[in-house]
Amino acid sequence: MGKTSEWYHSPYTTEEQLAHLRQQIEAVEARLIDREAKLVDLRVELLAFRLEYDTRVGRRAAELEEVEAEIKRCRQLISQYRQWGPDGLPRTRTGEAYVPVEEQYRRTWQQPKEPSYRPPVEPMDAATEAQIKKLYRQLCRRFHPDLVRDAAERAWRTEMMTAVNAAYAARSLVELQALAKEPDRSPAVETGTDEQRRAALNDKLRQIQRRLREVKQEIRELTNSEMIQMSLDVKLAQRQGRDLLAEIAADVEEDLARKRVELDFLVVQLKQLGIES
Repeated sequence: MGKTSEWYHSPYTTEEQLAHLRQQIEAVEARLIDREAKLVDLRVELLAFRLEYDTRVGRRAAELEEVEAEIKRCRQLISQYRQWGPDGLPRTRTGEAYVPVEEQYRRTWQQPKEPSYRPPVEPMDAATEAQIKKLYRQLCRRFHPDLVRDAAERAWRTEMMTAVNAAYAARSLVELQALAKEPDRSPAVETGTDEQRRAALNDKLRQIQRRLREVKQEIRELTNSEMIQMSLDVKLAQRQGRDLLAEIAADVEEDLARKRVELDFLVVQLKQLGIES
């Protein structure tokens, strides 16, 4: 058992022990709320940068991917023609066209595209930003579902916290102020024997600590993600007087022009072989 739950032969009274547990819970709650806010901030930053990237680079990069995919398809058609002749791929016993192993693997393991992202919020002054962050932390203390054990209370708090996170991500002070006016439910009352009260507080402490570890892991994964790393590179380049996204876009345009020439050449080859592309 950990220090938080070892109270046997303690020189402290029961109420002192319970007060110590409550202090520990309050400290961990504060760290959890701070990390939750950091996680939401990272997600907002990622959404904003992804939109900028998609606007300036993403569309052309997607077009480049389409051209590269078409080049690959044309090469496969030419390769199949050279290997199997004008009749194409052999048929299976059921009459279906034979699918090469590489294509079977691609169909099985190809990852789906990422979902679309929301647009970023408009920039705001430092005073409003500070007010939003302060109000967000206050609402977290009121509504965070991991701070209670009752199932019904957790369900209600989960709904409230979802709304709080959405308002904070959108930097909507009006929505956060409206949520702050929501009435609180009746606070839970500690009941049971001294041992049961200690056990309940220990369970709550472990639950919050577990969620804190999860949030820290999410922050690490997000911080190390490719898109966040690129956003940091863009900021560093800006301090050096460079527009990194413009450089990337120029490289994509150059690759796209070269790939289109290659695709045109392959299309001509397909026509010469009598293959419809």
